[in-house]
Amino acid sequence: SICTLIGSWIIYDLLCKSFLQHHKKLFAATGFLLLVGISWFLASVFDGRAAFIHVGALLGTIMVGNVFFIIIPSQKALVRAAIEGKPLDASLGKNAGLRSLHNNYITLPVIFIMISNHFPSTFASPYNWAILAGVTLAGAGARHFINMHEKGRNLNWLIPAVGVALISLMIVTAPAKRKSAKDLPPVKFSEVEPIFKLRCTPCHSAHPT
Repeated sequence: SICTLIGSWIIYDLLCKSFLQHHKKLFAATGFLLLVGISWFLASVFDGRAAFIHVGALLGTIMVGNVFFIIIPSQKALVRAAIEGKPLDASLGKNAGLRSLHNNYITLPVIFIMISNHFPSTFASPYNWAILAGVTLAGAGARHFINMHEKGRNLNWLIPAVGVALISLMIVTAPAKRKSAKDLPPVKFSEVEPIFKLRCTPCHSAHPT
């Protein structure tokens, strides 16, 4: 787990400093394929719920690393140069802007992973790693539409594409049809209460644990 978190940051940072930084599409494709591979590996080592949380922690570590090691130091260096009247290093702002953009695209997938505990049909699937990859791709697509829209470019085709992707994932992860509730005996609260205590109240309570 620890090696995955640290190693992912090191690999990502090296990619950002490689020739790929000048080829956005190739960089995005390489990063996505690496993420899919890591997701598959973690899903084969841990159970689905833990694998999802690990992928979220991995992405969160990259986001924090970008802020701590790149964005804030670059900002401080630029401010210091401005105060001292020294020439500004444009590469600092450019690099910080690139890392900030990466964080921007990672945001939506991380948000889904944060609440994935509420959707066992995704992490409990035999193909959970592929489902996570699909959700990640759809989230990045939605973010790309927002970013381009704010720049005045309307990539309207992305809306139905993301919609079809999400609906397809809903169909794939939908639980199998079961007997009608009328044909089943009523469930007692005593049967459900342990599930609430185990899965719900640790977070949804006056004093979360």
